[in-house]
Amino acid sequence: MKKLLAAVTSGILAGAVLFGSGPDVPAQAQQEGAPPQGLEARVATLEGELALEKRRHEETRVLLEQTLAYLEKQSQAAQVLLGALDESEREGFAVGENWRSRQILLTGLRAYGGEVKGVPKLPAPERPATPARQKAPARQ
Repeated sequence: MKKLLAAVTSGILAGAVLFGSGPDVPAQAQQEGAPPQGLEARVATLEGELALEKRRHEETRVLLEQTLAYLEKQSQAAQVLLGALDESEREGFAVGENWRSRQILLTGLRAYGGEVKGVPKLPAPERPATPARQKAPARQ
């Protein structure tokens, strides 16, 4: 019994020494293989990442605005096209030899022009509210 108690005790001590003696490093830093960072270095890293994400966001917003402007122009062009189709039909485009094919063409172009309505509008960007700065107490 004394031998069993001594073996269990030495096993517990060996486990505590092997598994409990490592430095206190966050699990994420250990997984990435990166050395532990100070708080100021971590804040600087996060600020850099935030600036990069803000830049990407602005680039995406510019692209979105350009795309919506393009779609708006397409919608306006479709309306002009519909007017031109109506005028060409009044002038006799769909009359005469092979008139059925021209009517099909006019119908198809009107269907296309009719679908290019209601371009979504881009909402105004939300600007984060800047917190009011607190005045530092006067020095005496």
